[in-house]
Amino acid sequence: MKYESLNGLTGADLISAFVEQHCHPSVFLVTGGACAFIVDALGRNVGTSYVCFQHEQASAMAADAVWRLTGKLGVTVSTSGPGSTNLITGIACSWFDSIPSLHITGQVNDEESRVALGVKARQVGFQETDIVSMVTSITKYAIQVHSVDELADALREAVTIAKSHRMGPVLVDVPMNVQKQVVSDAIWNRTMAPFTSSTVGAAIDWQQIDLFFSEAERPLVIIGGGTFLAGVTKNTQKWCEDNGFPYVATWSSLPHLDRSTSLYCGSQGVYGSRLANWAVQSADRILVLGSRLDNRQRTGNPAAYAPYAKLLVLDVDPEELAKYRSNENYEVQSVDLSSWAIQISPSTHLPKSRSAWTDTLASRRLDLDSGTSASVKEGELNPYQAVAAFQRNFPNNCIVVADTGANLCWVYQVYGPDDSFLFTAAGNSSMGYSLPAAIGAKLVRPGSPVWCFIGDGGLQMNVQELQTIVHYGLDIVIVILNNRGYGIIKQFQDAYFEGRHEATGHGYSAPDFGAIASAYGISYRQVTSLEEIESLELPVGPVMIDVILPEGALITPKIEMDRFLHDQFPYTTKISDLGLPFAYPTRPSELSGTAGPTA
Repeated sequence: MKYESLNGLTGADLISAFVEQHCHPSVFLVTGGACAFIVDALGRNVGTSYVCFQHEQASAMAADAVWRLTGKLGVTVSTSGPGSTNLITGIACSWFDSIPSLHITGQVNDEESRVALGVKARQVGFQETDIVSMVTSITKYAIQVHSVDELADALREAVTIAKSHRMGPVLVDVPMNVQKQVVSDAIWNRTMAPFTSSTVGAAIDWQQIDLFFSEAERPLVIIGGGTFLAGVTKNTQKWCEDNGFPYVATWSSLPHLDRSTSLYCGSQGVYGSRLANWAVQSADRILVLGSRLDNRQRTGNPAAYAPYAKLLVLDVDPEELAKYRSNENYEVQSVDLSSWAIQISPSTHLPKSRSAWTDTLASRRLDLDSGTSASVKEGELNPYQAVAAFQRNFPNNCIVVADTGANLCWVYQVYGPDDSFLFTAAGNSSMGYSLPAAIGAKLVRPGSPVWCFIGDGGLQMNVQELQTIVHYGLDIVIVILNNRGYGIIKQFQDAYFEGRHEATGHGYSAPDFGAIASAYGISYRQVTSLEEIESLELPVGPVMIDVILPEGALITPKIEMDRFLHDQFPYTTKISDLGLPFAYPTRPSELSGTAGPTA
């Protein structure tokens, strides 16, 4: 919005104009007294808009989706006290997945605050809450400002920090008096000035990579989510293909790869594919690009992860690399992976992969059973088959959001090659994320079909956002993978608590989702068989598809306690018959490290 005159414009106007120019202009919010001036400014600015959510947690989760789909910062606005504290779970989603987002919170007038009165009372102003201290550990930058001069600097600093190095969320807390304060021409122009282009960080040391792979007989590359954040996933895959290197994905990179190629071995981890895990445990040199290698990838006993291989890990965050300093099998590089696209030279770097190794992987691809058929008894609706059937019917360029727990595993473990864009909150993995994230996706990509996969438990965490869908007329397809319980924890309880389903079956219940959909005016379909899914015709507008699964549907394959990455339940093959090139012991506990359970 171009202002004919800057006279009389306030801190709230400054925030609105800044968001318009430097972030995504659609702001997600729940209003309140302490942020009312900001909301009013957003409404008056023809260059910005706002979307009213029903809960601040959902607005933050929706904002998390914005950068993933547009490359622009998603923005929330909330009031003080409960409004700001409700943002925390959504902010944590962005923090753990390194997603930049901007959260602007209203605060009580400075003169009404504890600090102004010089007291340590818990609260002086109405709903006064120190949100900055609360979110410091899950934001890259959090500050409370006390003048429009400070506000100008804070907004620019926040956006710069959010998008630099290892990215993440930021928060600016703005007292009401600052929102009302008049802005000078100099402060306004300083705030609106263009940002200088960010520079690429530390470059890749190709000499170390060449030396690392020089004697490799069975090289492997792990392509992590950091390559997506750096914008180089496809460059990295092309480099692997050009050099003949087999590669595996993490769940954060999987959706961004062409998964139809012969060198792609699947995704690794506790819930990974048998082929990918076999490849990891058989490789002698592993190059890891932008992956945290957390315990869902290396299992609860990291010492049992590729114990006979040498690993070279490249990551932007030195603190992530510090995890490996006590393991002599690991080398590290602290680099900015975005330099990969600048430096890459497929014809000169690294020797070609050994054909015997790729031939062996091709053979194992045929030999290893996927394990997904063991999820249910014969004749029951298999969640993996259900997800695959839905995927076959996705429209082109579909956006797909998966939630957490069992339904997340059922989606990611069986997800085949297509042109869709799949994502989830991988690190925080909070129940209920996928519904508001799907709303955020549809709001910023209105022309794209959007599907949301969620569990019966997860939907109840953010069920109120069905009203947001209806109010804004968002034609989102909501697929409930309904096993009438917390399936992933039930399976954990079956393994370690003699099948006592405390608080997962006993004490847990779900509503009649048909009645819920009817109350919100959303079309509802219930399906109980694969045939019903395959013949399903979707109505115009939002629709809820309730997929009735067996209560005992399992996640398969899965690593259980004190098992190697290559030894997944269901145990269809003896370890001695897997053809591993190393002499593994029977259990990881026979090596160094621990063998804790993994849910």
